[in-house]
Amino acid sequence: MKAVVLTGPGQLEMTERPIPACGDHEVLVRVMACNLCKTDLKCLTMGQRDLVYPRVLGHEISGVIAGVGAAVTGYQEGQRVHVHPGIACGACAYCKEGDDNLCDHVRIMGFNYDGGFQEYLVVPAEGVRGQIINIIENDALSFEEISFIEPLSCCVNVQEKLKLAPDDTLLIIGAGRMGILNLRVARALGVRKVLLLESDPERAARAETLGFDAVFASGQEAEGAIRELTDGQGVDAVIPCCAAADAMNLALRVLKKQGRFGHFSGIIPDGATQPEINTIHYKEQIMTGAYGCSIAHSRRAKALLENGSLIVKDLITERIPLEELRHGLERVRQLETLSTIVVFD
Repeated sequence: MKAVVLTGPGQLEMTERPIPACGDHEVLVRVMACNLCKTDLKCLTMGQRDLVYPRVLGHEISGVIAGVGAAVTGYQEGQRVHVHPGIACGACAYCKEGDDNLCDHVRIMGFNYDGGFQEYLVVPAEGVRGQIINIIENDALSFEEISFIEPLSCCVNVQEKLKLAPDDTLLIIGAGRMGILNLRVARALGVRKVLLLESDPERAARAETLGFDAVFASGQEAEGAIRELTDGQGVDAVIPCCAAADAMNLALRVLKKQGRFGHFSGIIPDGATQPEINTIHYKEQIMTGAYGCSIAHSRRAKALLENGSLIVKDLITERIPLEELRHGLERVRQLETLSTIVVFD
């Protein structure tokens, strides 16, 4: 089988490997689609705290069960599936509370185990036991659509943390893939007013057709317009979907008193911008982190996709073969597509 292996920083190699054997407690999945993520790009260029070389990247995985171990129950060959990337211990305090994404011992497909940029992957026994394999019940969904479940799950996580209500005004900063997916999840959860702040004119123009209630460019004029739109109070909640250092400060300035900040994307320090965290103090704002997604978030995202509460088909802008993975990651770096997906015949 074909596999693209990250052998070291910046070093991707196309290789041929035997199709892995499926142990008694394991499940073999034939990968059909694997969505590209900025985290894959980060792993390629900078590494990642859980990454050990050599490794097959890719954690937004859909496929078909190709083999079931003799001791495995509940799964059958031929079932269409999504593979949740996080394999938790199931025993720590976080796992017992259902917060398995915060598990002290979590191991992740594409970081600790080989991921989806290969034709077949083995879901290890601890993953099967932890039920990370989600069976897809809506046969109308394509494998490319199914591969969106993981990023959608991350959006479900942050929005549940923010406790959004239908009458809230939500501001999203950044109109890339995650910004638009957060819009779709917010609508599916009943939020009626969703605003966007986007500094790139081309992306802002595209976003105007996607259902935001208002789209603003960055800068003081946008801040004034947002306050005017919210009767001078500011927005109820904000989710920055970009890693720009100044996005946090901008968000805090337009967030109302006691408003909620979803720390979703992390921040890449620029060496110049200092976080204005005293704003949180003076305005009694509430900040919540949201890291990845739990298995429960994956199941809720799967349900939203399967029942038609949200769509993602129109966000698929590029399909590439495995051989073009490096090209696809470069497109992600250049912000040239909404979604680039490796697809397998």
